[in-house]
Amino acid sequence: MKQEALRKWMNLVIPVIGIGLLIFYEVCDTSCSSLRGTLLGIDLKIVGVLFMAVFLGTLPGGSRPALARQMEHLRTMMLSGAMGGEVLLVRFQIVNDTYCPFCLAFGLCLLTLFAANFPRMNRYLAAAAFVAGIGAFGLFFRGSVLPLYY
Repeated sequence: MKQEALRKWMNLVIPVIGIGLLIFYEVCDTSCSSLRGTLLGIDLKIVGVLFMAVFLGTLPGGSRPALARQMEHLRTMMLSGAMGGEVLLVRFQIVNDTYCPFCLAFGLCLLTLFAANFPRMNRYLAAAAFVAGIGAFGLFFRGSVLPLYY
């Protein structure tokens, strides 16, 4: 029971931390202001905030088992797809030798959520969503590293 309580706590707290990181990243212009990225033309900061907000909205709260199972599948697809996308985002930073601590911390939030929820995930659905996340980010991610001049 302790593990289940810890997982529920993490599913509430980690998304709030992720949203906080992205809000702070928006107002901070020193750390990695040279990195820019979009997914389908939408700024990745907005995508991240929306992702965490939707994730919080899918947490079980009712007593309907069928709905709870569907929400669990949705969370599996969301987290696995995001992990697939995160692989490409980290690769982008490595290739460009420009690292954003906020982006990496947000990725750590995703990894923590994924690890906490993995024991309850449908493995086939998770694998398919991971591959779909890689594909979606491979096709629709646009990133740039703007030179900074002082």
